[in-house]
Amino acid sequence: MPLESVSELVRIGEGRSAEILEWEAGRVLRLYHAGASLGWVQRELRVFRAVHEADVPCPGVYPVDSEDGLLRVEDRLGFVMDRIDGPTMLEKLTEQPWKLWPLARLLAKLHADIHDQCSQTLPSQRERFHRVIDHLAEQLEPDVIARLHQTLDNLDDGNVICHGDFHPDNIILSDRGPMIIDWGPATAGAPAADVAWTVFLFKNGGYPPGMRWWQRIIMAVLRRLFLFAYLRSYFRLSATSRGDVEDWEVVNAAIRLADGFPEERDGLLQVLRAFGEKASS
Repeated sequence: MPLESVSELVRIGEGRSAEILEWEAGRVLRLYHAGASLGWVQRELRVFRAVHEADVPCPGVYPVDSEDGLLRVEDRLGFVMDRIDGPTMLEKLTEQPWKLWPLARLLAKLHADIHDQCSQTLPSQRERFHRVIDHLAEQLEPDVIARLHQTLDNLDDGNVICHGDFHPDNIILSDRGPMIIDWGPATAGAPAADVAWTVFLFKNGGYPPGMRWWQRIIMAVLRRLFLFAYLRSYFRLSATSRGDVEDWEVVNAAIRLADGFPEERDGLLQVLRAFGEKASS
């Protein structure tokens, strides 16, 4: 399908790194924003392929007529994937909050099933985290950086598939069953780290703009209940313990700081500096 302009396609979704555009029947184009490097997009294409080949419920990717499997549109890079239609788990929860418990159990089952699969081809979670911590050198003191590296090295490693950003808005409840999307940060590593990231998002994630105070209170209560139900189910399905997950909290705070959300920066810096002071005392 020759394409010269993005305006020729209908946008059906957008995230921080890419737009999702209508393509041929049953497929979409994941088109990265201007400025995304060739190496980054090639890495994500390899990740999506590796996860799909592991039989995880996720969109498949398709070859295109180019040497590297990528499309180029208006100096932007992308690749073709399955189109997955349906509400996200978050949308379903918002519309039908009385389904909180079964949805939380489903999220836990999907996460535990992912962690039952090992990978020899995905990037290393530990190596990725070390690189991210190094990139915080301009925001954190050298001794805090050193202690983060040491803490990471002392935590259990692994080689199971880890999504890297697992939460209800990345689960589409399609006619084919629940499908997990947005695999860009996926790695092979420790399942406890992956669960700890999900816990962090539930506890610290922001609210949609324009939400009133009473809506925020309701949302906060729903989040706490959902997180409780998700963790209860996950720990029943997995050998991972609550203590294993808690051990990753400070590392995940560093990873979140590197994501660059301005509204979270001060709070994360406070947590990480307190960690550094505690470790030195």
